[in-house]
Amino acid sequence: MTEQWLFSSDDLVNTPSQCGEYSPLDKALTPGEELELRLRGCGYIHSVVQRLNMHQVVASTACVLFHRFYMRQSFIKYHQYQIGGACVLLASKVEENKRSLKEISRACALVASKGNTSEADKAHETWSRLLKRQEIVLLENCCFDLDVRHPYAFIDALAAESKVPVFLAKAATAHVNDCLRSTICLRFGPSVIAVAALYLAIGVHEHEFRGSLFESRAVDLPKNAVEETELCVMEMLEFYRREAESEKHRPLT
Repeated sequence: MTEQWLFSSDDLVNTPSQCGEYSPLDKALTPGEELELRLRGCGYIHSVVQRLNMHQVVASTACVLFHRFYMRQSFIKYHQYQIGGACVLLASKVEENKRSLKEISRACALVASKGNTSEADKAHETWSRLLKRQEIVLLENCCFDLDVRHPYAFIDALAAESKVPVFLAKAATAHVNDCLRSTICLRFGPSVIAVAALYLAIGVHEHEFRGSLFESRAVDLPKNAVEETELCVMEMLEFYRREAESEKHRPLT
């Protein structure tokens, strides 16, 4: 993973979507509005991947590519569903869990139309053209850098080395899957996210753990790992807080 894809908190409030000169009609989003669109886009990605019965890592890679793209381009110019679909198409190739363009475009149309098969049938060809075009745009804006490293292997290595129970490692993996819908992959490297997810799992399950993940020999951690991990855990907790708050205001169906 190259440093070009790690950003400061200041960078995340000065994205193309939040700077009017990057968007048509100089329209700019607030940080909250952009975050909501990132969540919607990643939610769309997960729905498409689930409909296609693809591996979880495809959704994870697609979410990372999605977040990277919008550090270079604006939500005003590129709709989150179109780019989300292109991310699934590209991630399916990166992770060698391929589906045909026809299958992915059909799934994208179905999810976008909320399962309306009639609308999806009409939009299928349009989605195929969109995905082919937006995949090229995605590649260009990601600088053709498809090196996406996830925290999963680090979680497994840390858990094995420190004798963390398997159920906690699985819980940490679930935290990563959840929080990749947020911008933590733009703020922290995968090894830091792995440590943060494990400590969060240990805390949530109130598991007594006397060791220190920061003394690992199996995983190469940055010198400021303690500080970075604390910040990462705080961002994960904030993500869950926002999700819980949003859930309160969702209408009952």
